[in-house]
Parts: sequence; C-alpha cells; structure tokens
Amino acid sequence: MVQESNIIRKSNILITFGLTNFKFNRLIDSLKKLNIFEKENKLSPEVFIYFIKNSKKIISHAGPGTIYLITKNAKYMPLIIPRMAKFKEHVDDHQVFFAKFLRKKLPKKLKKYIVIKENIDKDLINYLKEKPKKNILKKYLFNKSKNSKSKIIFNQLIKNL
Repeated sequence: MVQESNIIRKSNILITFGLTNFKFNRLIDSLKKLNIFEKENKLSPEVFIYFIKNSKKIISHAGPGTIYLITKNAKYMPLIIPRMAKFKEHVDDHQVFFAKFLRKKLPKKLKKYIVIKENIDKDLINYLKEKPKKNILKKYLFNKSKNSKSKIIFNQLIKNL
C-alpha cells in the first residue's frame, strides 16, 4: 500500500517532499523566499493522487514512487528536485542517481524539469513563471513494456489503495 505523503498545497501548486524524517531545507528555503511555503500536511494516497491530477504545477522530490504517480497522473509537467546527501536531505544520493537515470531518457527540451543542482532558486522561479505545459513524461518514462516488473508492481500498489 502507498503511504501518506507530506505535501504543501498552495493555489494550484502541489509540493511534495515524501515521507522521510530528513528535512528538505534547500527546497523549503527557496519556497520561503518566494513566499510559497505553508504548513506541511499529510495526505492519504487517494487525496494525494487527486491533487496530482488537479494541480497546474507540481514540485517534487525524486522518490521513485512519487515520480511514477506524477508521470502516470499529472496533467502538467512537474519540476523534480532530488534530495542530496551532502545537505543531509537523505541518507545517500539514491534520488540524485535516479534523477540522472530519468533525465537521460528525456529529450533535451524536457531535461530542465529534472533539476540536479545545489542551487535551485533560478530553476524554481523559471518553472513557476512559465505557463503550465502538458505532461508528456509517460512517453519517455515507465513505458517500455506493458509487462515490465516495476510497472506491474507500481500498478498493483495503486490498485490496492
């Protein structure tokens, strides 16, 4: 079963941090500078998916489960920012490695939506200023086979909500 998600929802912007005990201060500080940060909330999987489907902007950590749900359900392109171990945002850099792996699968014009940088302020501002773009990540991610093992597992998790 998919666990609850820590999120911030302001206007039509969904910001998701995942469920780790590690703080994502790099993202939180950037959001505070833009006066976007509000109190975090925990959502049930059903409500989380509802917000993914109905948000014009999504800013997300690079957790594989969250990225899968966004790829499958979001109407508009998300901004994905992996947590980094050097900032004590996670135990290791698995999100950085996953984000790099995903970024390689994308065409050049979409790479800007996966930000693998220490300073994210400029990318965050640019993303929030641009008109929402249709989410076409499905075309490049999680689509190689109807029977891929990871796709089957993720779909089973979603069905069991």
